[in-house]
Amino acid sequence: MFNINGIIWDVLYVDPDDPYLKRSDGTYSIGACDNNTKFIYINNTLHGNKLKKVLCHEITHAAMFSYEVKLTLEQEEFIADLIATHGQEIIDITNKINGV
Repeated sequence: MFNINGIIWDVLYVDPDDPYLKRSDGTYSIGACDNNTKFIYINNTLHGNKLKKVLCHEITHAAMFSYEVKLTLEQEEFIADLIATHGQEIIDITNKINGV
């Protein structure tokens, strides 16, 4: 469990064909963030860097929900992808400049 802005979230690792990973078009995603249940659902076959990236992407969605950030779906996906793909680099550069 983790807390974002006073809201408790949890992560569940589920089978690839779990209903929580099913999109409205019938395909399956590898991760999903549900603002109603306050759970992040992650395909349990992921590992390594792919798992880290998907988890970071979904936690970004949880943060946007928790802080009531209102964006279009396309904008939300863009930001989640940006942070999941480049967030660590940004933090590392910030820490280096800040002497951490």
